[in-house]
Amino acid sequence: MELGDKAVGFILTLTSLSIFTYYTFRVIILPFVDSDHFVHKYFLPQEYAILIPVLVGVIVLSFLSVFVGLVMLKSKKKKKTT
Repeated sequence: MELGDKAVGFILTLTSLSIFTYYTFRVIILPFVDSDHFVHKYFLPQEYAILIPVLVGVIVLSFLSVFVGLVMLKSKKKKKTT
């Protein structure tokens, strides 16, 4: 495995772990903290706790659908030529 692959894997793992930690703290712990506590200024408003993951999910599913569609079209063309 090349060093570049390991670096990309490490960055992706670190990013996903950071997002998971932030979201878990935001959804599970923050509702039990007083609203005037200083920790609330580090987080987006509550509506975004649902809105952002839903939008990211829709975007990811859209790109996956387009990718699968393109692969299916290419494989269909390849079968016709052989």
